[in-house]
Amino acid sequence: MTSMRRLAAFLPLLALRLTALLVLVPLVVPIQAQTAPPAQGGSIVRFVVAGDSRGDDNGINSTILSEIVQATITEGAKFILMPGDEVTGSSTASTFRSQLTTFRNTMQPLYDAGIGVYPVRGNHDNSSKTVWDAVFSGAYALPGNGPSGEKNVTYSFTYGNILVIGLDEYASGGGRVNQAWLNAQLAANIQPHVFVFGHMPAFSVYHPGGLTSYPAERNVFWNSLAAAGVRIYFAGHDHLFNHARLDDGDGNSADDVHQFVVGTAGAPPYTWDGTYGGNNGSWTPRRVYDESNYGYALVEVNGLKVTVTWKHRVSPGVYQAGGDVFSYSSPLPAGSSRIYLPLIQKGP
Repeated sequence: MTSMRRLAAFLPLLALRLTALLVLVPLVVPIQAQTAPPAQGGSIVRFVVAGDSRGDDNGINSTILSEIVQATITEGAKFILMPGDEVTGSSTASTFRSQLTTFRNTMQPLYDAGIGVYPVRGNHDNSSKTVWDAVFSGAYALPGNGPSGEKNVTYSFTYGNILVIGLDEYASGGGRVNQAWLNAQLAANIQPHVFVFGHMPAFSVYHPGGLTSYPAERNVFWNSLAAAGVRIYFAGHDHLFNHARLDDGDGNSADDVHQFVVGTAGAPPYTWDGTYGGNNGSWTPRRVYDESNYGYALVEVNGLKVTVTWKHRVSPGVYQAGGDVFSYSSPLPAGSSRIYLPLIQKGP
């Protein structure tokens, strides 16, 4: 693809951003059913990421999930992101509802403590949006600002100087995101930190497929994250911890987007063979760290600095730093214009 074609492919995102700036009104106003007080200036904001909590206790692994709930409280986290497969799932509506209710009840200490709980759907818990919406309703509802047909499963919210975007990857069949809605979210953003999460890895680790099932669409997705200054995409699906830097080949590792697979909240752990299979486009996945264990990622946002620490299970109820710490700083303060227009977009 020529540079002009790459530039033309990026112009819709730029146009959305310029429109938001001209009218001085965000294109999308996040709505939160779960509410939390805004972060105070200068304070450190912590949140936890852990997915794939499914198991044999009416759809969940109650032991590990309960431990992670307590760890989330102990860490002083403001919210937890759960990238899919909260439960084992069922095609029978009553069973599926019972499993999701058990999951929600297990998370109740977090709700009671005012800690936000933000799941997205995985391949095990996407059988009925009607059931999902019934369980995650009222005080348990997720932000209602998603696109048509994806409300309460795709959403965004802000906390202090952080924008979080949760993506449902099953509304249009497994392996796709609503790119137009995501573009609008990224274009309207004025926060220095953006974290995006969904169930499937964008670059395959253990399971084949995922977002790599549609490589052209995945390339557009990954380019949109990089163009908007996003540094991290969180996923689950694979029952392990895997941190990879997606080398874009420009010789500057500081602008590479990182993929964190954190499918470590209770499903049986997998052992990875060390290869990133599938169609990786023009990117080269560089392994940073991997481990087959239960645990969670602790994210700390201190002003413009972000630190992600992998915490693994060393004994029942005990989680300690497990060998991977990743830090970076956002180049822009909150409220700054975030127009990212690379001269050359990566990918074919």
